[in-house]
Amino acid sequence: MSINTGGIQDYVRYVYIMSLVSALAMALAVDYVLTELWIYGVADLTVLIITPVIMFMLSMLVISSITMIKQLKGSFGRMSSKAKALMITYIFFFMVALIYFTYISIMHYAGLGLVVTDYQLVGDHYLGFGLALYDAGLLTTSWQLVEDLMNGKLSSLYKFFIVGFRSHNRDNDDDDVVIIK
Repeated sequence: MSINTGGIQDYVRYVYIMSLVSALAMALAVDYVLTELWIYGVADLTVLIITPVIMFMLSMLVISSITMIKQLKGSFGRMSSKAKALMITYIFFFMVALIYFTYISIMHYAGLGLVVTDYQLVGDHYLGFGLALYDAGLLTTSWQLVEDLMNGKLSSLYKFFIVGFRSHNRDNDDDDVVIIK
């Protein structure tokens, strides 16, 4: 039986994209907390703890799903009915378990109740101007990243990121791995 590994560089691309999405989610969470503090004078910091947990679990779900789909892509049609049923059951159980662990993790941290209160910041123009600049930078960065990803352009950061995972020897990561029974 042989398994196509699909190349490590594909996974590096997925990790890179999920890292960008995680960074943007965290930046949006910080923006939400600061805006809440500026408008109401009270901000709940729990979102700053829940966001990295959600992004990690989502990343694991996406990367695991892509890996399973790639592995099953070529050999699923050649499996027996029992093997197909077992594989579908396994995948279903795995996805339910990941979603359940994500839910449990979020519920665990959601009850923390970390609240910051400072009513002197309500309507403060220095904080407001800072938020306006922060939001402008966040919007510009988000737009540029989405545009680059949609047009297939690779940023210089990605090129630097991928260099560390290139193979320097004759081994090719796209080869088949042969499992001998």
